[in-house]
Amino acid sequence: MQRRRGDLLDVSGLKVVFDTYAGQVKALNGVELWMNHGERLGVVGETGCGKSVTALSVMRLIEEPGRITGGSILFEDRDLVLLPENVLNAIRGKDIAMIFQEPVAALNPVMKVGAQIVENIECQRKSAASVQASRKGGPASGNRPQGRVGVQRISSIQIMRDMLSHVGLDWQRTENLYPHELSGGMAQRVMIAMALSSKPKLLIADEPTSALDVTIQAQILNLLNSLVRETQTAVLLITHAMGVAAQFCDFIAVMYAGNVVEYGSIRVIFNNPLHPYTKGLLKAVPKIGKTDELQSIPGIVPDLIAPPDGCRFHPRCPYRRPECDKAQPRFEPARGEAETDRHHVACFLYQQDQ
Repeated sequence: MQRRRGDLLDVSGLKVVFDTYAGQVKALNGVELWMNHGERLGVVGETGCGKSVTALSVMRLIEEPGRITGGSILFEDRDLVLLPENVLNAIRGKDIAMIFQEPVAALNPVMKVGAQIVENIECQRKSAASVQASRKGGPASGNRPQGRVGVQRISSIQIMRDMLSHVGLDWQRTENLYPHELSGGMAQRVMIAMALSSKPKLLIADEPTSALDVTIQAQILNLLNSLVRETQTAVLLITHAMGVAAQFCDFIAVMYAGNVVEYGSIRVIFNNPLHPYTKGLLKAVPKIGKTDELQSIPGIVPDLIAPPDGCRFHPRCPYRRPECDKAQPRFEPARGEAETDRHHVACFLYQQDQ
């Protein structure tokens, strides 16, 4: 059995497929990533590389026609792949929360903002109470006296108002607004308030700034940064922007076509990238004060219904070797890197037995 790498989350060999009329899409092909309590991990890569599918898999929110076909998702001492739905419901929202890419689309359009946050808090409590009761063989929280429910609801309302204030919104005005009445920045703040209302151990943020202008992006990142530092919440940040990851994260996992091809600390990924794809991404980032033509990675992302054999990046790789066409490189520690950097790479150029 593989040694546990992260004390909060350890995803190992994760495979996800989607059955379509055109064929089976091999969306994730053995994803490896891990993190400890309080850490911030950025998952970066081109559109379609599997970032959001990885995030949804951690929450076990992959729906038909998709399914997890292999691997494990260890969250603390439990494998989320094996847990029944009622136990997962007690973990979702409470221990693991998620900020979705389109905040307005994620909110119920016919419910006021305050009522949605309160409902979310109460659902978390009921799910947790139901699991606890099933373990003890007692009644679920839904069978408790009405007076107790009333006290719980008042408490939930207070939490909602405190969280709206905490994210910089006027709760007296905001709690009575519908989602369509919110600006993009307000909607994202509401989603952050909802996600952090239960003080989760892990917050998954899927492109939380992609639909916002640059000024609001900076405000949201600064807000998220201060909130997670206060609560010591770990954050799994999904982004295609290397600059955002560099500003916010402690570690980075670089994904390509359903695989994590390089993983390490911010310092080592930006100062000593090894994988050709990571180098290509960094060269494509604009540099302040430089007017040189941006360098692009030649070729296109492969079709995941019929991905190339061997390393999925080899058709675009300037350092392609004969073995790249035949076998998938192992994901293993990079030679000579400090243990604290946790530097791993999947490339035949750096295989330790070469």
